[in-house]
Order: sequence, then C-alpha cells, then structure tokens
Amino acid sequence: MNEVLAAFRVAWRIAADVAIYRLRKREAGNLVTSLTLAAALGLSPGDLASRGGFGALLNLFVYLVNDCFDVGIDLRAPGRDSARTRFLAEHLTAAWVTVAVIALMLLGWGALHSTGLLLTALVNIVVIVVYSRVLKHMPVLDLVAMAAWGLSMAMVGFPLHSAAGWRYAGLLALLCMVTEAVQVLRDEPSDRAAGVRTTAVVLGPRATAVLARSLIVAAAVYAAALLHPVGAVLALGALVPFDPERANASWDRLRALFGLTWLALLALLRWAPHP
Repeated sequence: MNEVLAAFRVAWRIAADVAIYRLRKREAGNLVTSLTLAAALGLSPGDLASRGGFGALLNLFVYLVNDCFDVGIDLRAPGRDSARTRFLAEHLTAAWVTVAVIALMLLGWGALHSTGLLLTALVNIVVIVVYSRVLKHMPVLDLVAMAAWGLSMAMVGFPLHSAAGWRYAGLLALLCMVTEAVQVLRDEPSDRAAGVRTTAVVLGPRATAVLARSLIVAAAVYAAALLHPVGAVLALGALVPFDPERANASWDRLRALFGLTWLALLALLRWAPHP
C-alpha cells in the first residue's frame, strides 16, 4: 500500500509540475479558444462542462508527452526550470506510466461523450507523439505539425457535423503556426546551443520572421474571406518585431491581438452571422 501511495504522489507531482509550469508560461490558451467556440455555437452548459474537463486533461497529456521526450534537452538547456526537470528525469518511467493512464482516460472520456471527442483524443495522441518525437526537430515541418495540432485541439470545441466549427478551427490552425514560429524564435539561442534543429535554428531568425509575417497575412486573408471581414485586423500582427531578443514581448502582443480578434469573430458568429 505504501508503494502505491508513493507512486501516486510521484505521478501527482509530475502532473502538477507540468500544469503549473505551462500556466506560468501562459500556454494552454487553446482550451479558452475551444470553449469560447463551443459557447458561440450554442452548445449546452452540460456539454461545455464535459468538453472543458476533457480539454484540460488533453492539455495535460500533450505537455507531459512533450516534456518526457525533451527531458534530456531541457536538462542541458540554460534558463530552464532545473528542479522540475531533474525530478521528471529521475522519475521518467513513472511519467510515461502517467502519460499512458491519461491517454486511456481521454479515450474513455471521448468514447462516453461522442465520436467527435473520441476522434479528437485519437488524433491528438498520434499528432503530439509524432511531433514531439520527430517533427519538432525538423525545420518547417515543426510549423506544419503545429497547425495539425491546433486543428485537432480545436475539435474539443465543436461537434463533427458543424461546418462553422471546422472553418473556425482552420483559422486556429494558421494562428498556431504563427505562435510556433514565435516560439522557436524565442527559443532559438537555447535550441541552437543544444543542437536542436528547429525552423529558427536552420533557417535563421530573419527568414523565420519573414515566414511568420507571411503566415499572419495568410490568417488575416482566411479570416476575412471565410469568417467575417473584421478578421482582416489580424494583419496588424505582421507589424510586431520578430527577433529572439524581443520574442517574449511579441508573443504577448500577438496573443492579445489574436485573442481579441477571435472573441470578436465569435461574437459575430453568435449574434450577427456573416452570410
């Protein structure tokens, strides 16, 4: 019994460490976008609550998988949360067991809720494992994989038959590519030192900045054409600075712009749908 309790405490600390660390980095914003999309589509309060719990657990799974794969790199990278990373490295087997348990919980939750959430769980399990194990370290493909991840995470917020849900999820996929470009720019110095081949490391900060701006313009065109003309305001994001030294500030500015535009688009979807 004592061994079981000790294993449970280790798993609990691992999960709590991941959740707290990611919240401090202002990540897991996809849960907010998914739930606001569900609300704009008029889903019931009970459905919203179930999707919210599923989405929270899915985020925990995604970030824990990523941390398990990257633990060796994180141990060597300067500026990381070393105590948290060391604990994860020392209990890596327990962490992978926790990953497996959460995956089973997601599959069970999805199966009990709907085909849509079951598919969401299956797709995200595949996408995040392939991304974290392979595509994260492949230039350009890391951005493409993040688009797939953004689309699959957005599936938490709408039933499979919702055409509007898919259109809005498409915008989130594009915006996830932008934020991933900023993320790899932000991490470019530490990734370069660790020998990690991201888009920013291989193409360089300047080319990655051009790519990020191009993706922002593409997202603005997509939003204006397929959602509502107000989506064109997203193009303002191309004006923020894109370099490793100012990437943190750019990250916050883009998230503010994207978030406010997203809420405006959802308000228009709910109360003034575009023909």
